[in-house]
This record gives sequence, structure tokens and C-alpha cells, in this order.
Amino acid sequence: MLSTRTVLKENDLYLVGDGHYTVAEGESGVYRRDTRFLNRYEWRLGGERPQALMQHQRYPFWLREHSANANVGYTMKVGIARDLTVTASEVRDTLSVTRYLEDGPSELTLSLGSDFADMFEVRGWPGGITDRQVTSQAIEGGVEFSYTALDGLRSRALIQVSPPAEWDGEKLTWTLGDPETRITVSTFLLQGDEAPVPGDPAALAAEYDTLGGGPAHPRLTHPLDQQVLERSLQDLRSLTFDTPQGPFPAAGLPWFVAPFGRDSLIIALMVKDHLPQMAVAVARYLAARQGQKYDPVTLEEPGKILHEERVGELTRTGRTPHRPYYASADATPLFVWLIGELSAQVPDLALELRPHWEAALNWLLTDGDPDQDGFIEYTPDPGGITNAVWKDSGDSTFTEEGVDVSGHVAVIEVQGYAYAAYRAAAGLYRQLGETQRADEWERRAADLRERFQAAFWWPERNYYVHGLNGDKRPLRILVSNPAHTLWTGIIPPEFAPQVAATALGEQLWSGWGIRTLGEGEVRYNPVSYHNGSVWPHDSAAAALGMARYGLTREAQQVARALFDVARAAGDLRLSELLAGFERRGNSDVPVPYPAACHPQGWDAAIPLALSHLLDTVTLDQPWAELST
Repeated sequence: MLSTRTVLKENDLYLVGDGHYTVAEGESGVYRRDTRFLNRYEWRLGGERPQALMQHQRYPFWLREHSANANVGYTMKVGIARDLTVTASEVRDTLSVTRYLEDGPSELTLSLGSDFADMFEVRGWPGGITDRQVTSQAIEGGVEFSYTALDGLRSRALIQVSPPAEWDGEKLTWTLGDPETRITVSTFLLQGDEAPVPGDPAALAAEYDTLGGGPAHPRLTHPLDQQVLERSLQDLRSLTFDTPQGPFPAAGLPWFVAPFGRDSLIIALMVKDHLPQMAVAVARYLAARQGQKYDPVTLEEPGKILHEERVGELTRTGRTPHRPYYASADATPLFVWLIGELSAQVPDLALELRPHWEAALNWLLTDGDPDQDGFIEYTPDPGGITNAVWKDSGDSTFTEEGVDVSGHVAVIEVQGYAYAAYRAAAGLYRQLGETQRADEWERRAADLRERFQAAFWWPERNYYVHGLNGDKRPLRILVSNPAHTLWTGIIPPEFAPQVAATALGEQLWSGWGIRTLGEGEVRYNPVSYHNGSVWPHDSAAAALGMARYGLTREAQQVARALFDVARAAGDLRLSELLAGFERRGNSDVPVPYPAACHPQGWDAAIPLALSHLLDTVTLDQPWAELST
């Protein structure tokens, strides 16, 4: 695994490199969705890697670099000015090479390799395809790698170069005879009978330059906070990929350039007021792939919303269930909640998606509640995702004795999502003029809140339990989930201040955010995935919930801490998660979590979602809307 990862992306094309944007090892590669087309893309000057003098990511799709001969010392012999861009159809590398001294290196090479590996294989999925027959051949103007998958789909990595270069089966070679040489390398990742289409980096840059603020995008008083917000807008734009329903946000790079249910719905709920186009696309896309039948492999059920959809070779040939995979207990209520929220801005959506939100509501009352106790539950799947909620790692949900949950498990935030869904249903029916049905769902929501309070309240801690195990025993573990659940409105108003106080107490509050698991609890580890780390989106949901209940000071405390995390990062980005170590003073910095996605969809949404909790200034004119 790369210790430092760099990414350039546009639509479903993306380059994952090491700290120097080089593709040579680990998960690095040039990808299209779930397939790594190139696993090597490495420049050498005189047989050595050029020494980078400056690398600047102008936009999420554009790297500008100045480099020189290795061991440059006091006097550069050969200089290289480089622009590397990833557009929706092309990876373009433009180098201007200048020879300053005659005794400088005279040979420039680009090593290329291709494996057409499925993303699951890159991540270590067992049972991959071990013997792919990848061919490479020199063609006029470059080189081409090709592979025909087991299902017959032909993929090609076409590399076109100017001026011509010599291909020896491993690398392209240019001899630098002139004082100035300009080299262009265009890489096209093609499937089926697709033809190469040049990209337009300048037009894409102009689009990024229009991203900004306005009535829907406030400006923040502190310049660093404003830069964090601008990075958020750029990342949200970069993470999207085109679908027939509109721009859909990927969950995170590099592993999750794919449609996700829960992740995308939470992103949409966070940015719906700022980027309604994106939020509506999420609702429409997930509606189009809503479960229709029962499938024990993919866990599809009528009305259920997908968890994850993949299009790589392993999935297309049935070696993974992600076609799509429906192992999620929370995406379905989140889906209804989102449509209810959007219907105020897009009134026609209530009628357009009515068959889908009604099917989702039916799932909540039937398959979503397998033991019919009124709570939404999941059953751990030992052959797939063990915990079908946002804390989906196998060790994240357990009893106070440290025993993994079993049976039909009801986790707290999912009940909150269901409550929000029932309230949304009432609003949707009322909007459609069906008052009786609206009243029915209002009563159902009130009944759920009453039963929830009786079953989940933990009076000894002035807090709520993590959930109910399959035997209905409360999971008395101090976790972040109850604070997250404030966002949904299910917690009675008189209990909200106690939840906030516990979440901001010494066991859960790290100073950078709310720990997923309280310090001192069984399984606590500050550098764990879900048992003591801090997930910014989880803390952001808590902040939104605190603000919902009028706990403004507490909400601002969490928002300020999350912006501080981003400000401490070199790229002004929030990471997927960070270690749960205590913040010790204003000069302290957060400890990153290894292997976190960066950028990540939830976290790109946070600065936009929480900006109203920081000091803002009013704009004189509106900013352009995010578009694709």
C-alpha cells in the first residue's frame, strides 16, 4: 500500500500515484471506474527519476510540475516543465524539456505497463483472475495495450505520442538532441468499439473557476476557512461521475469510484440546499436501481436501496455480488428522507418518484423489520458485510462484554433514519393532497419515537445505547452513534442537551471530533477503523443535529474543530477518518489514519454543510451553481 497517495480525477477516469504522481507500485494506476488499465507510468531522465522542484495541483484534475535532472545540485542541466491533466476522455501529459548544459542527460523514457486488474483485485480480493492475457504492440504514433475479459468485453489503453518515440516492449524512448523539445503523451482508456476523443483541459479549468459562493454558497470570514470551503466545492465537483440521471458523487478515492447508497445519500442530504442538482441525481439514480426481487446472493429485496454497485470484470462475471449489492439496512430510509427534503425545492419529484419511495416505505415495514418489533434491523452476513450500517467493519458492533452482535440487530441511527423517513412520507402525502395517509405516517413516526425512547435510553449515562442485539438486550457501549442520531430528530427535545453533553465529554470528545468509541470502553483503540477513531462525517451529523435542537454553542464547537482538522492538512482537506488521540492545545495537529480515502465524498460535503455554523460574510453577487 502506498504510504503517500496522489490522485487526479475527472468523471470516471482517474490517476492514482505515489507522492510524486508516479504510477509504479501498490494501488497506483491509471483507472477507469473499476478497472486499472495501466499499472506503470513512470518517467526517467538519463535512467533516473527526474528531481521534482515543484509539484502543484492547480485543479483536482491538473498537475503542474517543474523538475530537473537527478541530483541537480547547484546548476540544472536539463529542466522539464510538465502539465498532466485528466479529463473525462483523455489523460494528457505535456512536457517541455530544455537542455541547459551539453553534458546533461540526453535520453528521456516513459515506462508503461498494463494489467487490466479489477479494483477488487487491487484491494486484495481473494479469487481473482490470475492469468490475464494482456497484449502490447507498437502502433503508428504510439503503443496500445489490449485485453479481452472473460465476458468478452475488450478494453484498450491507447497511448499516442508526439514526437514519435521508440518502443522496446517496456518503455518509450526519446533522444533529446535539440535545446528545446516538446513532448505530448495522450492516453485513452477505451472499451468495446469506443474511439479516442481528445479532452479539453482549458474548458474544464474554466468550469472550475466558476465554482464559488453566493446565496447558496456563503463566504467565510477567515481566509483559511474560506479556502477549506473552496476545496470542498472542488472536491465535490471532482468526485462526481456522469450518469443518465445527472452528476453522481463517488464515495471516495481511490477505492470507491462507484455508486453507493448510504454514502451518496448522506452526501446529498448534506449538500441538498447548496447543490440540489447533485442531490436530485442521487435520488433518481438510486430509484432506477431499486430492488425488485429476492436474491440471496446480492441481498436484493423489493423496495430496498442498493449499498454498492460495481462494473469491473469480477462483478460482470459473477465473482462478486456487487451487481448491485444490497447489503445495507440504512440506505432505504435515507432514500425516503432525501426525497422528502428535496420535494420542497423540486415539488414534481414527489409524484415522479412516488412508486419508489412507497416501495421503500413498504420495505421498512416488512423485510426491513424481520422480527416485526417495529425497529429496522439487519442480520450479520458472515459471507459478506457483517454490519450493514455505516460502521460496517466486522468488529464495530458488540456487547458490553465484548461479544460480537448476532441475530436481528437494531442500531440506533437507523431508527433515526426511519423516523425521518416516516416524517418525510407524511410530508410527501400531504404535498400530494392525501391527508389521511399523511396522518397515518405522522402517527407511525410518533409511535416509533415513543418505542425508541423506551428501548434505547440509557439513564445511567444520560445517553442512548448503541443498539439492540438480536436477543433485544441493549448494547450499553459508549459510542458516537447517539450524537449522530440527533440529526434525524427522533430524540425528544428534552434529552438532546444530555446527548450533546455526553458526546462532548472527555471519553468521546477528542478535541478534533467525536470518537466513534469512548476512551476506556472495551475494544477502544484510537487507531482503529471504527473503535476509537474520529470520522468527520459522523461528527458533522452530530453538529447538524445539535443545531437542529438549538444547541448552537455545541454545534459550533464541533464545526470549528472539523474546520481546524482541514486547516491542519497540507491540502486543506478533511480525511475519511483520523486517529482518536486527544488534542493538546492550539499548536497540536491531528494524527492521520493510514489507508483513509482522500478525498472522500462525505468529508468533501462537510465544509459546505457546516459553513453556516461559522462566521460568514454576505456576497454582493451569486456564485455559479455546480454543474457538470
